[in-house]
Amino acid sequence: MKIYLLLILIICVGWNLAFPASTEMLNKTNSYSIVGRSVSGRVSPLLYSIGTCDINGDGKKDIIFNNGDGYVVLFGDVSRFGDSRPINDSFADGINGFKIKIIDVERFPVCGDVNGDGIDDIMVTNSELMRGYVFVIYGSKSPFKATIDSFDGINGLKIMAEQDQDFGRRYSSLGVGKVICDVNGDGVKDLVMSTYMGFFGGTTNYENRIFVLYGLKNGSKFTTDINGEYKIYEIVEDKGFKITGLYGATLTCGDINNDGYDDLYLLNPNSQIVFGKATFPLNYLPKFDGKEALNITGITWADSRSGTSSFGDFNGDGLIDMAVTNGNYSSYEVYIIFGKQNENWPSTFDVKSRNSSNVIAFTKGSGSKAYNCDSLMMGDINGDSFDDLQCYTPEFVWVVYGSDLPFESVVDLSATTSPLLDECRGSIIQEVNGRVLANADFNNDKIKDLVVYKSKVLYGIYGEKLPMSASLGLSYTKLEYSANGSYIILEGKYSPVSGKCPLTSIKVQVINAQPSDSLDIASSNDITVKKLSPSTIIIYNMNRDSKFLQKISKIQYSTQRNDSFAIINFNYPGYLDESILVKTTAPQINVIPCICPANNICIDSLCVPPGATDTNTGCAKYPCTYGLECDATVNKCVIPSACMSCFDLKCRSNEKCELRKSSYSETCKIFPFCVPV
Repeated sequence: MKIYLLLILIICVGWNLAFPASTEMLNKTNSYSIVGRSVSGRVSPLLYSIGTCDINGDGKKDIIFNNGDGYVVLFGDVSRFGDSRPINDSFADGINGFKIKIIDVERFPVCGDVNGDGIDDIMVTNSELMRGYVFVIYGSKSPFKATIDSFDGINGLKIMAEQDQDFGRRYSSLGVGKVICDVNGDGVKDLVMSTYMGFFGGTTNYENRIFVLYGLKNGSKFTTDINGEYKIYEIVEDKGFKITGLYGATLTCGDINNDGYDDLYLLNPNSQIVFGKATFPLNYLPKFDGKEALNITGITWADSRSGTSSFGDFNGDGLIDMAVTNGNYSSYEVYIIFGKQNENWPSTFDVKSRNSSNVIAFTKGSGSKAYNCDSLMMGDINGDSFDDLQCYTPEFVWVVYGSDLPFESVVDLSATTSPLLDECRGSIIQEVNGRVLANADFNNDKIKDLVVYKSKVLYGIYGEKLPMSASLGLSYTKLEYSANGSYIILEGKYSPVSGKCPLTSIKVQVINAQPSDSLDIASSNDITVKKLSPSTIIIYNMNRDSKFLQKISKIQYSTQRNDSFAIINFNYPGYLDESILVKTTAPQINVIPCICPANNICIDSLCVPPGATDTNTGCAKYPCTYGLECDATVNKCVIPSACMSCFDLKCRSNEKCELRKSSYSETCKIFPFCVPV
């Protein structure tokens, strides 16, 4: 029994070595911590946070969090706070950060550059019963006040609607759903906010709507009245638009159809996507035809103002995907919907379609452990260039690492094959009890941190690269000419080595490709091949075999070209980037002029008298041209067996030695020749 319990302990602790298995294991070497304090000194819970913003324009990511008394901004990177642990609100002094004082603060902050000055701005909301507002704070390289509690149009603005309508009516709230994104694709992000009539209960006759206020360019600022207020109900054509009849307690955005325009995801009361485009009428009601908008079936909601959707590139194909969680705890499913490009979307998308080319469902399967997702994020926290799926489930956070390897349509997180049980594929972090879930690069190491919450403390767990490494160990980086134009480019020429986590794929490409170039390798149970073009292939390590690199030895390169060298590159982003040169031109035998004594001519590298017809006798009868020597075994003139100098060559009295360039040999670039004086 003791052995059995020890085995369980080893398995649990070994779930992940790159990330700590529990918040109990966090310290200053692997994380930072932040604690909120109210004015009275009472510790306040840190409710919601974001860490992808650069509010002071110094090129480093800052953290914004809701501490129940407003918002706190702390400038990155974490080294500015020395060894302080935890960091607290007192550092928000105008130099290292600042506070935003708002009554009835409303959960998530969002950020993005909405005025085209290259510095991120902040959008936050409140849920004051009699007056709901959206607040925008401009980012700046200039110093901030330690506390911002008023808006004058210069430091920011306050967005409001008509009295007794959306923003100001009791039982209503503007901006419960809010996001910053570029819906019209003009290169500047826009402010998007939703009303939610009846959010606090009660009934209303007013219709909900979504407002979009277009971003500005060149550092401009929105025109406000003397009180810093912007009346969104006065919005006019070309300044933005409104969508009547649609709304969402949660709004997120990303370019799911990958056409260059950010799309809006709405949740509560329905799950819907409204596609971005270049122009919108002032009053817009999209058609749910798969072109302007679509409905998503199979998604329900519980408390939808937690992070219920996020965008990123999960499978590394360069297209934006969307992660979304199901609020129905009885189903315990979380989905990755794959982005498409130049493809038609249906008017209704079913997340339960079980089609792995369109959507992956992560489920608890038959196990008893809950893997529902109260809050989720997508972001690359292991530095492998794939965005990872991160989910908060009460008491722990689980992470499935993004990958270019295909997933099954349903991934059972309770199975023995679960990615959560393999440190190369996922991780679990125990002892987490708050819905805060964010990504940040607060230590400025170019890898995003995973931000979680435990007992009124915000922990930023430093992102860690996977224990992955790879080298081909090339013994030859230049292949000699092959007359038939066919080359096996690795076999017998490399000794590959890999780290603990093997590469999931390798891209092989002729960098300076010509039409006749072709790369091929046979598929097997362990590897499959995707041909992007005749001269570019991707080889996938289907079973994550540690011997993957040894199994790609028979890559064949074929060509009909005759133009010096082809460059064959082997690449896996961040871990492998090596090249081989293949010589594709035949050796040129007569690059150097044939030099013979007077009254002799040069034929087949021999110095023969004029009129000689028996050159087939070779150098057994006739001397070789200067610079070559006779190989008696084959009776032919050949390149000297070693690099020679003039000291090695004995010229006749009427000759002198000169060094001349040659392309006879790759080893000896200069040869001595006896030439007439």
